Formats: sequence, structure tokens, C-alpha cells
Amino acid sequence: MDDTYISKQNGGHSNRSRLLLLLLLTGLQPVLSSDGETPELDDDDNVGEQKINCTIIGPDYVTVGVPSSIGCDSNCPECTYSMSLDGQTAQGQANVLAFTVNSWVEALTVACTATDDQTQQTATTTKKIQVLAGPANVSVTGPNLMNPTVSHTYSCHANCRPSCTYAWRIDKGPWISGHGNVISITPREMDDSKVLICKATNSVSGLFAATTRDIAVASGPSELHIKGPDVIEIAEKYIFTCSAKCQPSCRYVSSVDSQTVRGNVIEITVDHPLKSVTLKCEAQNTASRKMATTLKTVQIADHNLSTRPQVTSAVLLLTFIIFTPFTL
Repeated sequence: MDDTYISKQNGGHSNRSRLLLLLLLTGLQPVLSSDGETPELDDDDNVGEQKINCTIIGPDYVTVGVPSSIGCDSNCPECTYSMSLDGQTAQGQANVLAFTVNSWVEALTVACTATDDQTQQTATTTKKIQVLAGPANVSVTGPNLMNPTVSHTYSCHANCRPSCTYAWRIDKGPWISGHGNVISITPREMDDSKVLICKATNSVSGLFAATTRDIAVASGPSELHIKGPDVIEIAEKYIFTCSAKCQPSCRYVSSVDSQTVRGNVIEITVDHPLKSVTLKCEAQNTASRKMATTLKTVQIADHNLSTRPQVTSAVLLLTFIIFTPFTL
């Protein structure tokens, strides 16, 4: 539906007054009639009367959601203007039309008609205005986790009309363009995360919008150790826990001498005198598959073992309790 408004704009001199002024400037005195009025010019004198025209003044494009205005101008001294904008709500004041495009269309047509209030001559002109949209809904797609020293590809997308250009920034580095909407990143071993920023810019309006993603980098296992007592008593239960710094996580395999279980928590009981037992823990990063191993030697308390027969092949009773089960 078209919204049209009509306005009247006054000012300037009539054609008749301009003609009198021209005569005075050239030294010719107009001949007055007996009633003191200047006689009307005959039709031949009106042959050279200037034809009116009108021009639409305003941008060649507008952006969805951004207030805009467009005006109309004419060479007539006293004019009435009629302006319309197809399919959009508009408000007019004098010869200016103010509007906001609420949804994208390829183009809008503005029409203006100027009418000379004295001669009733009219002139009409139209102008097509390109409608732009965006950038909006900027997003970055790609892996949620990076592995160090491995190349990862990310792409940026935005709603743009007619099109958008893209620039990238990694951490606090410079803006990088010329790669389209795709970029490849290879994190280092020392990186815990990478901050990736994509900026989309409308290729015509220059408006831009950006989005940021903080992407974790797989790390570890590091700082691997087994927590538990260094000396244990015979016939007592003890819990040992293996832990490591891992991102995103690690899986564990624990063992005591030749007995092995999956998990990072074990409970052991020794019911025969031994000098010591050795605990072993292996941690593997679930993403990078990187592994690390640590050992812990636990002494068995000696309470007057010298009065007992020396047992060199004592049986070690181990009870393993898996607190964090998983599958490799």
C-alpha cells in the first residue's frame, strides 16, 4: 500500500513580477493602463515561459531498521508537492518524506509530483532506492576444541544484503582480511585457548557487526601425581587417587605391581609383610590422545618383623574400587 502526502511550499515572485523587474533592469519603462495596472502580455509573450521540473534529493540506498528521509525540489516559485513511497509507512513534512524500512525488499520507488500554484503546471519524477540489510546474526562455526599443532578451519556467516565482507582477529593480533569467510588456525602447545573474532561488513553501506568465540585448546596430561600415604600398615585399607591437569579431560589406568584396573581411584589392603609396593598411574587426554605415566612407591610399616620368618614371596591382597569408570 502506498502512503502519499501533499504539501504546499510558498515563496518567490510571480512570473508577472519577474517580467516587470526585467524591464526595469534593461531601462525600459512598462506602459501603464488608465487604471494604473500593467497591461496583460499577449500569448506570444508567454511562449518562453519556463517549464517546471522536480528532482528527488536523497540517498541511493537505505538500510532495514535505520531511519531515513528523502526530499523533493522544484524550480517553481510557489509549489504544492505530492510524494509517495511504495509499501512503507511514511510521514511527510513540507517536501521531505521520513520513513523506516522494517523488512527487506529489493528496492523502493519514491515518486514526487510538483504543481505550480499559479500556472497549475505539474512535473513528476521517480527514483528507485536500493534496500540494504545487515550485517545481522553474525556467527562462527567450527570445532569447539582445538588440538595443538593441528590446523583447524572456521567459517563466519552473517545475514547481509547485497553482500558482506569478512575480517578476522585471533587473540590480540591484527585484523586479517582477504580470506573470505573462512580461516585456518593452528594452536601452539603452550596455548590454553584461542579467542577468535569475526567482523562482517556490509559491502555497500559499510555498517559492520562482530562476534567472538573463545575456543579451548587441548592440553595435558601434566602435573600427574598419585595422592595417598607414603607408608601403610598391614591389614588396613588405604585409598590412592591419581590426578592430572587435562583439558578437556583425561582417562586413567591404575595398577599395583601386576594388577591393573581402569580408573583413577583404588583401595588396597596388604595382609602379609612386604617391604614396599609400587603404584602406577597412566593418564591419557581424551581429545589429543597424549599420555603420561607416574609411579609411587609405598612402604609397608615394619613392626618387629625381625622376630618373624623372612617372607620373600608373600601374597599381596589388593582390593580395587573403581570410582570413575570409563571405556577406552
